[in-house]
Amino acid sequence: MFGEIFYPRQVVLVTAATSEKSNVTAVEWFMPVAQKPPILAISLSNSSLTLDLICTSLEFAVAVPTEKMKEQVLLCGMTSGKFIDKFAETKISTMKAKKISAPLIADAAANLECKVRYYSTQGDYTIVLGEVVEAHFSKSSDEPLLFNKGGKELFGLKKDQL
Repeated sequence: MFGEIFYPRQVVLVTAATSEKSNVTAVEWFMPVAQKPPILAISLSNSSLTLDLICTSLEFAVAVPTEKMKEQVLLCGMTSGKFIDKFAETKISTMKAKKISAPLIADAAANLECKVRYYSTQGDYTIVLGEVVEAHFSKSSDEPLLFNKGGKELFGLKKDQL
């Protein structure tokens, strides 16, 4: 399979919200694009509720989960927010962002508030570029970060193990 050559890869959580709804999803296809200004790229399925919310609000947050959040991240990646409230189902603790309406993930090692700069549909996915307008780092930033070996097999890895 095309994507298997790129494992293992880090997993993040992406949150988005409008005045009516919010959602969180697990994303493996993401990367930093620029440093000045800081810009991230994420790739979301065209059928994703999170993508719909991002395209409406033009903002999102990227949370870097720790290994302790493994089960929550798996559920966020395997279910659709169109059918369940993933925040309620996973009991993920959230906190208010400073510059965007999307919630931040309280237990994450980091949260990056992003404003959409550009998005483009490519095949069955849409690439979204977001400028990081605010960054938050927590005390848990020294805990193992979450990676996927492939096949939804998640594991933690500390920065000094890279």
